[in-house]
Amino acid sequence: MLNGIQLHPLVVHAPIGLLLFATLLLLVSLKWARLKLFALITLVVGLLSGIVAYITGEGAEEFGIDKWNLARADIHHHEDFALYSLITFGISLLFLLLSYRSKGKGLLIVSLVIALIGSGLLAYAGHLGGQMVYTR
Repeated sequence: MLNGIQLHPLVVHAPIGLLLFATLLLLVSLKWARLKLFALITLVVGLLSGIVAYITGEGAEEFGIDKWNLARADIHHHEDFALYSLITFGISLLFLLLSYRSKGKGLLIVSLVIALIGSGLLAYAGHLGGQMVYTR
């Protein structure tokens, strides 16, 4: 919290947009290899912003419990899926980095498939967060 302002709602949209965009860039880089570096940078920045969003979620947890009467279990479910998505995108980043050392597109395709899974996990984490905010 910064001067009474919750940071989590302010920063959470950056990783969602960046990581989903990175997934799209991975797909497009299968055809246009020049976009692979852009995908890498977007993925790294998305992961870093995701870590910030995850960390700021701790303060939002107490706020949600105290002010909105949210169930701790619902918050932890949202938190778990956010963490799963970050781990999945981290694995995607690892395969993307490995793809720079290989000649073919196999590792890039693996990175894309893992990023698609991460996108699903991220969308579900966002859905859970939205349910807590908009259905209370």
